[in-house]
Amino acid sequence: MRTASERTHILTGAAVVAVLAAAMVLSYAGDVGRARIGYDLYADFRNIDGLTVGAEVRLAGLIVGTVTAQEFVAAGQQARVTMTITGDYRVPTDSAAMIVSDSLLGSKFVKLEPGGDETYLEDGDEFLYVQNSVILEDVLDKLIREVEATRARRAKAAD
Repeated sequence: MRTASERTHILTGAAVVAVLAAAMVLSYAGDVGRARIGYDLYADFRNIDGLTVGAEVRLAGLIVGTVTAQEFVAAGQQARVTMTITGDYRVPTDSAAMIVSDSLLGSKFVKLEPGGDETYLEDGDEFLYVQNSVILEDVLDKLIREVEATRARRAKAAD
């Protein structure tokens, strides 16, 4: 025979399991049933170093979407970035997608530089103009080589 305390523990455990199961079912059903808001645009880059899924997409400094996927395209040896643009934002067809940083050591995001065309990109369209991610180490390496070359020229001129 079980005591009242044991029955209480069993009922409490069963209730916790039932609540967790219900929460998982509702969460899954909400994700499946949720209508997608916005439209997808694609851009192929040679280098997306530091850009992550979930990164912001900005137009005129405003957050207009997010990076929703990244994949490697073997045919062009490039990275394809999928961006979901939300709301009523319209992007001209001759716009450029650039991967930039918030600051010197900040996170990367996609900056959309609008063009002047009067037609707009639609769901599933691709950017024709892109600017790849700049790798900080490459920039510093180039700067150091230029400083060393300048120093060598000055030393040679002084001789």
